[in-house]
Amino acid sequence: MRAVECNEIIIHQPGYIQSFGYLIGIGALTNKIEFYSENIDHICKIDQSFLGQKTIDIPELRFIFESPQFLFVMSSAEEDVKYIDRIAIDGIEYHITFYRHNDIIYVELESCILNAKDNSLLVKKIKNLISNRQGSNIWEFLVEKIKEITDYDRVMVYQFNEDKSGKVIAEAKNANMESYLDLHYPESDIPSQARALYLKNFKRILSDVNDKPVKILSNIEKVDLTISSVRALSPIHVEYLINAKIASSFSISIIIDNELWGLVTCHSTYQKHIDLDHRISAEIATFIAANSYHSFLSAYTMEYDRILLEKCLDLKIELLAFQSIAESFSRHINTMREISETDGLATIIDGEIKSSGRTPSGSALKKISAWAQKNLEDKIFYDDSFYKTHGKKLGLDKSCCGIAISFLNRDRGNIIMWFRGEFKQHISWAGKKENKIKTIKIFDEKTKVVSPRQSFEVFDEEVLERSASWDSKDKRRIIALRETIDRTIQEQLFYISNLNAELHKVNSELGRVNDELDAYSHTISHDLATPLTVMKLNMQIMAKLNTENKNIKLINNVLNEIDNMSDMMANVLRLSRLKYSEYDIVDIDPVKIIEKSISDAKLSYNDRAQVTIENIFGIRGEKSMVAQVFQNIITNAVKYSSKKGSDAHIHICSYRKDENVVFEVSDNGIGIPYTSKRDVFKIFNRMSNTRSYFGSGVGLSIVENIMKKLNGSIDFESVENEGTKFIITFPSSVSEVPKG
Repeated sequence: MRAVECNEIIIHQPGYIQSFGYLIGIGALTNKIEFYSENIDHICKIDQSFLGQKTIDIPELRFIFESPQFLFVMSSAEEDVKYIDRIAIDGIEYHITFYRHNDIIYVELESCILNAKDNSLLVKKIKNLISNRQGSNIWEFLVEKIKEITDYDRVMVYQFNEDKSGKVIAEAKNANMESYLDLHYPESDIPSQARALYLKNFKRILSDVNDKPVKILSNIEKVDLTISSVRALSPIHVEYLINAKIASSFSISIIIDNELWGLVTCHSTYQKHIDLDHRISAEIATFIAANSYHSFLSAYTMEYDRILLEKCLDLKIELLAFQSIAESFSRHINTMREISETDGLATIIDGEIKSSGRTPSGSALKKISAWAQKNLEDKIFYDDSFYKTHGKKLGLDKSCCGIAISFLNRDRGNIIMWFRGEFKQHISWAGKKENKIKTIKIFDEKTKVVSPRQSFEVFDEEVLERSASWDSKDKRRIIALRETIDRTIQEQLFYISNLNAELHKVNSELGRVNDELDAYSHTISHDLATPLTVMKLNMQIMAKLNTENKNIKLINNVLNEIDNMSDMMANVLRLSRLKYSEYDIVDIDPVKIIEKSISDAKLSYNDRAQVTIENIFGIRGEKSMVAQVFQNIITNAVKYSSKKGSDAHIHICSYRKDENVVFEVSDNGIGIPYTSKRDVFKIFNRMSNTRSYFGSGVGLSIVENIMKKLNGSIDFESVENEGTKFIITFPSSVSEVPKG
């Protein structure tokens, strides 16, 4: 037969009460007696069993069943609300309590120890109990006051930890008693069903560990004593108290945020029963302290959250400065770790790892991510013993004794992980857990149980390979950071969505404009082609009619320029219809292009200009575009130095730089004013010192755009009244040998 653990004992249906109390249960719907305690005849002279009888047929108990409180509870559907009064029976005063639970009216009685006057003084004493106390001082003050009220040998405040173990955080005791302050108790000392009962019934007394419980005679198979004040306690718990040399105990629940935060626990080394009014007073004092502590916590938490929110808002602004979450994290991962107050933080975004602080290696991070994908849900995961549990399997070091994990996008494997290193902790336990098996009588049945420990000698434990536990503040920081990241991602996605919509709109408009430009280019080219054709025909007729060499030479020059203009228009039309990827990019020997540009420029502006050429390397580009570049730059050089006549000097050279060929075209002309240098490549822009020269201000803008399309660049150096040097960078051709 398997031994029964303490947490398996059903404690709210023992079938017994403690001997200081009396109990009667009446069916709320039938008005019949359903159960009563065997000792009820101590206060009422009843000779026969009255189970199943209607209350009206039991005159001996009429003083109970005709009382206003009983009649009120019978007529009310309200459950688990206690109505307490005093009643005299044969000259003895009793506390009498009425309440309804699961359609049974419970009547409990116990003798009064205090008179009403003593009770009023007691209430007055606790009225201003916690008026000026804050933080942990509240609990220190509370144990002192409850010791005053109850006169127990020891009064402690016992706080539950996350793992449901507990620690004594405040204590008031007799001088001759050993201190339990700061001692830890395992979860098994107050098992789960006991903790659940403390959430429903806020106080519990055991007056005497040697008391013989009183049986409940019942028509009901199991009488539910969940909120009873006279319930008999589990014999296993009684044995636990005996082993601890405690003769009587009294406990009160500390409820904060509807959770069992802790207990006020009172011990006496001798049998002790305290009046119900004392117990209620201690409960009120605890309730006041819990509310005061909750207010203190709320104020502290509000201020803490305010500061945390400010940090997160500042972080969000910084993250939103970038258009991708990966880049945002990369730039601000240190700030994210500082906000979380962890030893390390790592992210994996689209396979790229970023980390800050002390974290495992990249390969270990990937293993953790794979483990998380397989084992975790989407909510945030916390563990303070991750290294101890998974260290060997995942190849981890002690940088991740504790871990918190959250998916940013599970499908894409995007994840964020927080790490804590080892936190060596010294814990003093109030005795070492034992697992001895013994058979004891649990009320009516002998049962094999895991015996409560017998030793309460302090046992010291050194906790290794674990981090500090993730407390509520740690989780608040991580949740706040996670929510900030979520909001940032959503806003970035919204921004990108808007950008895409705007880009689609712009692309549509660009398509329309390009269509119009194509049509315009075609129209202009067609419209100009007709008069050029007429001019060419006329010039050809003139050439036939003229026999003088001088006139024939001039006519041929005009015909050549008409042909050049026709070629240029054809090229413009063709280029306007091409995408960049459709340009005919070839190796080009630019020497002839340069020579023609020089010849044209000299013919138009200064035929006496001195132009020198050296080291001309081959380049890659589109032939008509390259011609346009050199024609514009060389023409400007000749034009803006033309007033110097034969003293105008233009020098053209090239050299290799990395994978490029750099051309320099220098002149000693008028130069570019310093104030105009930022506007040189703007369309239709002319420098302040060029007004006496013919031009449109379009050429350099065209050159800049061409160089961008050819994956090249253009820059310049200039001093006003001294000259200008244009620096043009082309992709290099395969030719290694310079010409010129």
